[in-house]
Formats: sequence, C-alpha cells, structure tokens
Amino acid sequence: MIGKVIKYKFDTDTNLNSLFDGRVFPVIGAQRQTSPFAIYEVVNVTTSMSKDSDSHVDDVLVRITLISTKYSDVQDAIGYVRTAFVRMNETIRGVVVQSCKYDGERDLFSEDERTFGSQVDLTFRVIKS
Repeated sequence: MIGKVIKYKFDTDTNLNSLFDGRVFPVIGAQRQTSPFAIYEVVNVTTSMSKDSDSHVDDVLVRITLISTKYSDVQDAIGYVRTAFVRMNETIRGVVVQSCKYDGERDLFSEDERTFGSQVDLTFRVIKS
C-alpha cells in the first residue's frame, strides 16, 4: 500500500525523478542496475489498538536505500527524499497519508560494487479506509 505513495513521489517529484528517472524498486534492485537507483522496504507496521478494535491508523516504518556510484548523488537524494516526503499530508492513489516523519539515516559503501549508499528511515502515518 505505501509502495504506491513512494513510487508516485519518485515518479512525479521533479528532483527525485531527475536523479532516479523512475528507478525505484520494492525490496531488491536488479543486479547491474543503472545508477542511481532506490530500493524501499516496509520495516514495521504498528496499528494502535482501541478497546474494541484495531485503530484506523497505521504507523508504517519504511527504509529507502539510495544507491549511486557518486557520493554527491546520494547526498542530494537524501535532501530530495526529505523534501518530498516529510510532513506530507495527502492522498495518493487511494492511500491517505496523514503525515510522514524523518527517523534518521546511515551511510553505506559496497567495496565489491564500488557504490555509495544511504538508508533513510521514514515513518508514515496512514489512515486505513
């Protein structure tokens, strides 16, 4: 469900699309993928429980991994992700996102593939219909 939101933003946000050109994938990217590219995964979903039933709100922790052969691309991408997602409040392809917050990031480097990366953690508050 949240994948629709992420793919939409990467395809329609001017900065993200100019850098990634639609190369955003769920869970894993293809080997020898053109760089830069992004991979997203749902890390955790927390549903608040009420006395009688599930809440109508999920907190969805998503990790977006940004990969490039250029460190500067990765650093630019972090800023683009934060601008596109943090504090959003909109409905995209039927998914109602009440808010999104930035939870942190960590740098990566692959010696074998000679690529730089960064994992950005975001928590989306999604209203279930």
